[in-house]
Amino acid sequence: MSGAGKRVVVIGAGFGGLSASAYLAQAGYDVTVYEKNSWVGGRARILSRDGFTMDMGPSWYWMPEEHDRWFRDMGVRREDYYAIHRVDPSYKVFYGESLAGESRNEVTVPANFEDAKRVFESYETGAGAKLEAFVDQARRKYEFAMSSFIYRNFYSPLDMINGSLVRNLRRLNLFKSYRTLIQRYFSHPYLQKILEFPVVFLGSYAAKTPAIYTLMNYIDFGLGTWYPDGGFGRVVRAMQEVAESKGVRFVFNTEVTSIRGSNGQAQSVFLRSGIDEDEIQTDAIVANADYVHVENSLLQPGDRSMPLEKWGNRTFAPAVLNYYVGFNRKLPEFAHHTFFFDTDWNDHFDAVYGERRWPADPLFYLHLPSITDPSCAPPGQEAMFILVPSAIGLDDEDDLRERYFNRVIDRMEALTGESYRDAIVFKESMSIREFKSDYNSHEGTAFGLGQTLFQTAYFRPMNRSKKLKNLYYAGHYTVPGTGTTMSMISGKLAAMRINQEWPHSGAHVPIGAGWG
Repeated sequence: MSGAGKRVVVIGAGFGGLSASAYLAQAGYDVTVYEKNSWVGGRARILSRDGFTMDMGPSWYWMPEEHDRWFRDMGVRREDYYAIHRVDPSYKVFYGESLAGESRNEVTVPANFEDAKRVFESYETGAGAKLEAFVDQARRKYEFAMSSFIYRNFYSPLDMINGSLVRNLRRLNLFKSYRTLIQRYFSHPYLQKILEFPVVFLGSYAAKTPAIYTLMNYIDFGLGTWYPDGGFGRVVRAMQEVAESKGVRFVFNTEVTSIRGSNGQAQSVFLRSGIDEDEIQTDAIVANADYVHVENSLLQPGDRSMPLEKWGNRTFAPAVLNYYVGFNRKLPEFAHHTFFFDTDWNDHFDAVYGERRWPADPLFYLHLPSITDPSCAPPGQEAMFILVPSAIGLDDEDDLRERYFNRVIDRMEALTGESYRDAIVFKESMSIREFKSDYNSHEGTAFGLGQTLFQTAYFRPMNRSKKLKNLYYAGHYTVPGTGTTMSMISGKLAAMRINQEWPHSGAHVPIGAGWG
């Protein structure tokens, strides 16, 4: 592959594909994104019904500076595309009345850190100062990760070893569990669970997650939780607009059905749009589709980096059972982000990561965007997204979904003393089978590959194929990790590798870790 006008095919218009396509187009490549669905953003899709508008996927806008960095890299300002607002309070948590013998069954965590410290202090003497110390150690881990690991490609295990790692090894708590470190600081179960909840998004649970990942508590308390006007749907549409301004072409309702390789290099992709199928020649590919799907459904056996059976040794992030509900009245008893931690915490996570079963009494999360953005619901009404973490690969038939919806509503009514069923305008659900059909998601996982110690940096699946030297990967399976922000950064890392390994002779913009 040499000369100007190199053609790159990007498979999938999720955060990783959007990001990679924009960087490559800006650097002079001829880029086309093929998306099997009709919308941009992958899991960041929008439900619009009866005057309600809500995100169906990502709902936590964390690390806003990294989003801003992406737009600066493109030579534009994020503020010119959408505004963001700090969510305050950050979230509210409902607990069971008997937990810890507390008469109070709810905790509201303010966005202001000093106020949050006072809330912690009200449950445990000295907890305010301990929270400050805990978040400070989390900050140091975050700064280490961002400076030494996040914006890097890894070519060998030696790439993980540097002076910063050696100097900070003791402080990183690589061999201490997330739960153990939290319990060293706090004894009250309310406070412990507030600090443990981010682990859900890492694909593990606190007892088995290395304490280095307490860096997420700095993201929570230090950087804050934000909301983008228009939700994540507006974020991905903004990224599409920027990518198109750089020359990227988007083709929707067109599925890549196979990748043709020869002599260690991808030669073409086969596309299906309706009943028609076409073959498109390409110089390089960025696969932002589900990594397992690409390896085992799009590639020939000899072109696969990892056979299907070996994926069974990997730790996957959970699946979800989601409900999207419109209510005909406001729900002031809830916060924008609300958790129900009122049942057996350990039993739920054993069901998700241990025996893989539906939990008897699940923990769950509510997202009410209309609290921050009234345009998400008709006047005087409320939009609600309910998420129940679950094990991957389970049956999620309609009868089960209805039973769990009733359990969730029963718990909401019991802990708030309010009635909700008579206020429901509509409800829709989405779970494992839709994640499989809509996103080709392995076993219905919602967040891809778990972020465990031995699935980090060099130990995550590589962002370049071991068999086809011009096939690259972006998204939440590869570096740097799970989540929308990490997927966005993964697109930059894939683009960097292409630009380094298949330089475009006409490229006028470098792609590098310090760029922007």
